[in-house]
Amino acid sequence: MSVLGINEIHKRIKKHGLIKKLGKRELKNPEGVGIDLRLGSIHQIVKGGAFIEADGDAALGRRKGVETKVVAEFVEGEASKEIVIKPGEYYLVQTFEEINTPKDLMPIVHTRTSLFRSGLLLLNSKTDPGYSGQLTMGLANLGPFPVKLQLGARICNIIFHKIKGKTVKYRGQHQGGRVSPKKTERQV
Repeated sequence: MSVLGINEIHKRIKKHGLIKKLGKRELKNPEGVGIDLRLGSIHQIVKGGAFIEADGDAALGRRKGVETKVVAEFVEGEASKEIVIKPGEYYLVQTFEEINTPKDLMPIVHTRTSLFRSGLLLLNSKTDPGYSGQLTMGLANLGPFPVKLQLGARICNIIFHKIKGKTVKYRGQHQGGRVSPKKTERQV
């Protein structure tokens, strides 16, 4: 598996909409091999009851997520809001940018070092080919001090790996950037 360079990423952004709502810095003056993504929204968990069931002989397992409420959202062109993440707090966050992953790429998100140097842990995963939408991740303050985080700040870097061989497009319930399934549903 190889990694796409900035020139190839930019070509795919222009030609195929690989990343939408990308900031000026990443279009005009990126660095390294990946693209930085910005903090778009912060969601607080307001109700638990989540579960993930094992697959059975008759059908795939059921699942239910947590209930969340939007705490803050980034609006491009407006003054950015700030939120203070206190020690021990945990939120679900979404990128402002939306990705449109083709069948031949697998994005992997990496936390920007400025987050973990402040005590913040960004929990993320790979993204499957065929996924479209904002990326949702967990954000926790593991440090002993509060951290002020501004909406629209660059929080992660996405790297696109070129896949050699067959892939199966993502068809899961989080397509389109859904934060959490509130009702019980069967996995797909």
